[in-house]
Amino acid sequence: MNAPVSAAASVCRFASKEGKDGPLCHCTGVSEAAVRGAIDFRGVSSVEEVVATTGAGSGCRACHCRIQRVLNGLPAQCGGRFDWCHECSCIRAVCRCEAA
Repeated sequence: MNAPVSAAASVCRFASKEGKDGPLCHCTGVSEAAVRGAIDFRGVSSVEEVVATTGAGSGCRACHCRIQRVLNGLPAQCGGRFDWCHECSCIRAVCRCEAA
């Protein structure tokens, strides 16, 4: 059974209010758009440069796979264990909602 978003958010400490369009990096709150901007307008071309320029990826590093996808011209979401839960917008690896 899927938990409603509001119920999941109260259980999962990483849940985002933005839903599945939330931040690319949960630790710093940096969005996919900010990372794309750094790539397009500042010439950033590596995960390390994204970390230095935007701060994304400077915490737990679970978003490094999403950052690399954006660097490769792909959408950040990949469906892997470090992607977002579609119910509570938490990182699946640490999600505690009933949908996980």
